[in-house]
Amino acid sequence: MPAYFAGMTPAPSISPGLPVELGEIERRLGELWEQSEAAKVRASLVNLVVCSEAPDAIETNTPLLAALASEHAFRALLVQADPRAPGSAVRAWITAHCHMRGTGQKEICSEQIAFRLEGSAAGQLASIVFSHLDSDLPLYLWWQGDLPDDPDPQLWSWVDRLLVDATAWKNPARQFARLRQIEELGRGRLALGDLAWTRLFHLFYAAAHIFDLPAARRRLGRLQKIEIRHAPGQRITALELLGWMASRFGWTLETGGTSFRRPDGGTAAFDVREEPGAAAAISSVRFDFGDGAASVRRDEAGEFYILDFAAEGAEPCSQMMPAGREKTADILLSELSRSSRHPLYWPAIHAIEPLLGNAAD
Repeated sequence: MPAYFAGMTPAPSISPGLPVELGEIERRLGELWEQSEAAKVRASLVNLVVCSEAPDAIETNTPLLAALASEHAFRALLVQADPRAPGSAVRAWITAHCHMRGTGQKEICSEQIAFRLEGSAAGQLASIVFSHLDSDLPLYLWWQGDLPDDPDPQLWSWVDRLLVDATAWKNPARQFARLRQIEELGRGRLALGDLAWTRLFHLFYAAAHIFDLPAARRRLGRLQKIEIRHAPGQRITALELLGWMASRFGWTLETGGTSFRRPDGGTAAFDVREEPGAAAAISSVRFDFGDGAASVRRDEAGEFYILDFAAEGAEPCSQMMPAGREKTADILLSELSRSSRHPLYWPAIHAIEPLLGNAAD
């Protein structure tokens, strides 16, 4: 196997591949496939562009893309930009991530083109991306870290799906405002995917399942308090969960930001708190009804949610539900397989918007 084919097992030492001149990328990719064995097949379902200003972005993301390629075929453009570097320079590498599909069958390979843009060359991001897309495929853009201060309308008008992770934002309130701006630049084409939100899908289902119980549903109108415990660095995930519940219940945040106003005029308090040592993004949610309580908590193995309900005059109930995976690769695979939008996302963010200024605390 040529050295520029990444190995079967992703590892931090995976090379970004063969160095190439910018104008030679497509020709050298063609040569790469001509030189490869006939048992290798190039495959792509989407253009996956990953943009980051982290100095180790190429070294960190190459193993992740290799892992993704075992489950989903794509052409990946991995861009690490350093606009603060002196001068102007562009460096590029090509590689392919190959994985066997079935015993004795062909290896399916996804292409990766990595770019390092230094200094003023970082301003060429849009043209470099457009020049190396597979034009017949949708464009999925994963923007790591804070969104750009001055979004390029040309870039965002071509994006089909934008992936972000709100847990990485230093100032969530400012970033959500910028996210709305970028969505407008998408002119109705762009769909959003927040990895923090996607991590909550199984928990959404588990929490909603509690209120399938008639005794719990009857008490929804007098829910007095919600307690959420989250892992370090996952406060924004907890707030998105809180916003989802508030928007579904029809609650509005009261002045002061310590409780919600229920539709019946009553109030419901909330307590969002970090739990040191928690392995899951959200370790537990508790609903206090006054005369009873319900909870959803992650089991020790992390594979299930344990649901409990007990209230005065009601039969106690306890059951288990799948918790789903929370690793970044698993969340990305979920988003790469999705073409639909998340219609409940913005209502949830709106419900907790005044709390976002403290989300990174």
